[in-house]
Amino acid sequence: MTEYGLVMGKSINAFLAKAGSLIVQLKERADVSPYIVSELTALFREVKEAMEKIKELETNIDSIAKTLKQYDLFRSAPGVGPITAATMLVLLCNPAVFKNGREFAAYIGLAPKSSGSGGKNFVTHIPKKCECNNDVRALLVQCAHSICRCKHKSDWVSSILARKPKKVAIIAIANKLARQLWIMAKKGEKFEKRFILAAV
Repeated sequence: MTEYGLVMGKSINAFLAKAGSLIVQLKERADVSPYIVSELTALFREVKEAMEKIKELETNIDSIAKTLKQYDLFRSAPGVGPITAATMLVLLCNPAVFKNGREFAAYIGLAPKSSGSGGKNFVTHIPKKCECNNDVRALLVQCAHSICRCKHKSDWVSSILARKPKKVAIIAIANKLARQLWIMAKKGEKFEKRFILAAV
């Protein structure tokens, strides 16, 4: 549609709000093939139906998760939405499975690799491809992006964003969030401002 001079915002909400009316405008133009209009109409319908299905699933997941005790606990963490909180209910139903928060972050793929022998341990880097839970890793990375967009960032978040490349900072924030979610599950405590991701 941009090729025909019709533009809109890049967000899903902007797409749903404007795409339908823009397609109608295309339909009325003589320089646009009816086949293009037909394909765009079908595509718009598919995206709209997919978004409605996603919203329905999110509502169902939210209603089920709300019946569980720790759901509100995880939702109190910055950047954590209904899907991530519901996922944590499954992963951290027994936090003792992980020795500590770092082990949980490593399971997700957010902690550096470590190797060594003879009592010497070397921490290397976070692998780009690893045998970790990539779906959960992606969720926590999205949470980290949300924390970065927050108006009231903590000093630690602001500092790491200023000192490190954006991608490195995002992974560091996601790593810290994973560790704090494990602590919350272990202690049964809601997120508090004393934690390093929240602004005081």
